Amino acid sequence: MRRPPTSRVYVAGTVVLLGIGICAGTVADSGRASRQAVDAKNRPSLIMIPGHEFAAASYVHARLAPDAPRDTHSDRWVAALQEQIKTHYGIASVNINRYSPPLYIVSHDQATVRVRAERAATPDWRFERLQQQWDGVPLPSEFRPSSGSDAEAIIYQPSTGRYWEFWGMERTGRKTANSSGGSVDEWRASWGGRIDDLAASPGYFRTTSEGYKFGATATGLALLGGLITIAEQRRGEINHAIHIAVPQARRSIWSYPAQRTDGEDNDPEAIPEGTTFRIPSAVNLDEIDMDPYAAMLARAAQRYGMVVRDTAGAVVFYAENPLSSGRTDPYFGSGGILQCPDGYAEAACYPDGNNRLRGFPWQLLEAVEAKQEH
Repeated sequence: MRRPPTSRVYVAGTVVLLGIGICAGTVADSGRASRQAVDAKNRPSLIMIPGHEFAAASYVHARLAPDAPRDTHSDRWVAALQEQIKTHYGIASVNINRYSPPLYIVSHDQATVRVRAERAATPDWRFERLQQQWDGVPLPSEFRPSSGSDAEAIIYQPSTGRYWEFWGMERTGRKTANSSGGSVDEWRASWGGRIDDLAASPGYFRTTSEGYKFGATATGLALLGGLITIAEQRRGEINHAIHIAVPQARRSIWSYPAQRTDGEDNDPEAIPEGTTFRIPSAVNLDEIDMDPYAAMLARAAQRYGMVVRDTAGAVVFYAENPLSSGRTDPYFGSGGILQCPDGYAEAACYPDGNNRLRGFPWQLLEAVEAKQEH
């Protein structure tokens, strides 16, 4: 692992999205130059940099070539995607408060604690290879996982480049000692993993030589790799691939960059997890009538692609859960990112017909050719 220098630098500026002004800056925590957007009421939120948060050549940061070949199944998969939107609630959305992870960015001196690789439903279950990754997690005192049955969370320590993610996380009801000798709540999780050098990561958990597939997602794609952070939403620009989930995905078959799948559809024409959808580079997005939030997602999909990460009850994008952002919810209320009409407090402001994904050009998508695995 590269050892970083010890300087700390702040360079302030101002950015605006939909009339929201914030203070933005470049923060090097012990030399790991992770850009963070900060305001007076909220804790830092990350703007990823190639070569710091995932390798520059990873699928996360690599721009799609204008002439990247279309998959031969592209038309059928795009039609299937639109049909799944129609069938499941009639609208796509953005997971925010539930089924999307909070992002805890911790300092170099955060006390560490053991998170148990343990499952309440099967008390005798243990997995030492996973437990070894969680024996010293820099868990902040305000930590909480997402609500919903997935109970996901991300811990990222820029000073060491280490990254942890968890699935099925909950308190055990017991107390344990942290590295400072304090008594703290004990946590356990059902699955997840650790990446020791996020700067060199390809954006997914590599399958080990023993065949183990770590990571909290069904595909093994790192949760952070396609997450739309609060800082990016405030800035109005996403410079990396974005993740989506679909209700029906191909069984036993997946496409790079996915490393596995939880798809259950036996139809050979079903969408494999890992599929990358894009808006062709020749499409002029400025000529399409879209909500500014939808346009932000469309630009990311055109440049970097939208990758099928998981299955879900609807077609959804994943945005940073606000649990780690402090007392003020950055999404809703006066000056919130989503600026929903009065009476709406749902992700993307649905079911209002003028929701924040209005105009997203689903019909113009194409699937990029990828190697399928099983």
